[in-house]
Amino acid sequence: MSDNETKTQQAALARQQVSGPSLGLLITGIMGGVFALLTIMGVGLGSLVHYADRWTDEIPGWYDELFKGVFAMGGAFVELLIAAFIIYAALKMKDLQQWSLALAASILAMLPCISPCCVIGLPIGIWCLVILMKPEVKDSFA
Repeated sequence: MSDNETKTQQAALARQQVSGPSLGLLITGIMGGVFALLTIMGVGLGSLVHYADRWTDEIPGWYDELFKGVFAMGGAFVELLIAAFIIYAALKMKDLQQWSLALAASILAMLPCISPCCVIGLPIGIWCLVILMKPEVKDSFA
């Protein structure tokens, strides 16, 4: 068997091994993005409805509550960006490209408050790390 055939078989085996974890990472990223969008819409619409008639200097403290809403929306925008990064990295992982990017997304998926409740992100992230750390998988990445 030639060296080229061995590399092809190794890449096929690695592609098979990363298919499940990359799909799980993709689902985690999509769910994180959906939750972030729902947070943005909920806080935004809720603030507009709640404060539409209260944005005057006559009501003390309205700006403190508005600041909390803006802060919550900012956090949700950061979560949305991280979810987009996880989705991108999951697609690259599926194609056996950019190992370090897939590794970073796996770690991000495990962090609390970034992925959906850690209930999904933690086991998926661990699964991805276990697969990515296999030497034969790591060597198959471009």
